[in-house]
Amino acid sequence: MPVDNMQQPNQQAPNQNVQQPEQGLIQGAQQGTEGTEGADVDAEETYKIISGQMLNLLYDSKESFIETMRTGGQQESAVILARIMVMSINSLKMSGKRIEPGVMLMAMAELSQALGEVAIKSGVMDKDPRMVEESFFAAIAKADDELQKEALSDEDRTSYATLMKELRSMQQMSEKGRMQQPQAEAQPQQPEEMV
Repeated sequence: MPVDNMQQPNQQAPNQNVQQPEQGLIQGAQQGTEGTEGADVDAEETYKIISGQMLNLLYDSKESFIETMRTGGQQESAVILARIMVMSINSLKMSGKRIEPGVMLMAMAELSQALGEVAIKSGVMDKDPRMVEESFFAAIAKADDELQKEALSDEDRTSYATLMKELRSMQQMSEKGRMQQPQAEAQPQQPEEMV
């Protein structure tokens, strides 16, 4: 997997502006952690750079990733996503930079969606949005396990854990809403008795 692309923030990957459900959840969870307007601009710029770099890694190694999923199954998507996240965080750390956990999670949501689209199009992942969501959550947990102690501060690990807990909770509430909605629509209306 080429690491050179991590140093090229101006490259743009295709489909970079795709909307996905995780991004909305992450943005909602992140609202309470962002400070001043200047911090928002910095976070937005950092997000664009890191997501562009991560997407470049995905698209540059797309064939290899597809083959990994073809032989290992669609659950390998979490391994691929975690690998890209770990490489990105380690690259930033080596260059003396740090990324806010919420910003990284937004970039990971975009990356998850992009990998899902590539995998579905290639026929190695079911067209199920829950699979993309589960890959996202599994990738974050796997990346946390794989990251060296010095790559993330204890504060950042705690922030990731807190944001992930909030996202899981929001996902579960969303799932309950989706489950209850079809049941309400499926209940037949009983005709009123005529007198």
